[in-house]
Amino acid sequence: MTDAQRRYVRTEMAVAAIINAVLSIVFLLIVFGGQETIAVGGRGGLVVDAIPQTLMIVLMSILVPTLLTRRRLAAGRIERLAGTPGWPRNVLLRSMLAATVAAAIAWILHAALMPLTGADWSFQTALSFKTAYGAILGATVARFAVGAALTG
Repeated sequence: MTDAQRRYVRTEMAVAAIINAVLSIVFLLIVFGGQETIAVGGRGGLVVDAIPQTLMIVLMSILVPTLLTRRRLAAGRIERLAGTPGWPRNVLLRSMLAATVAAAIAWILHAALMPLTGADWSFQTALSFKTAYGAILGATVARFAVGAALTG
């Protein structure tokens, strides 16, 4: 990978992190705004909320960077990487499959680990966690999505 390609990937990761952190804050305020504490478990709790958050972050962190990277490759603004992508070529299928698998894994992990921290979280704790989770997940997924888009 050239310096320009590495810089491009890092930029896309940073953009994904910022966008997903902000969206995580917005949706937490919409869903849980005004609550002093938020249940970890149960139908309206943080464990269940991890499913749509993960689904949307993964879906959009693959779909948008892949489409933008393909456009930039076609315009000659970034150089293609040698190799064959290991993901489906169809970007919508790729995004939906990865988002579904990631949401299932996230739900299992959240269900297994979050209850160990207690039955309720303060709003501030939930805000901090979900913001960091959105940023880290978005950046990580964008890294793989952009790498795959650069190869094919």
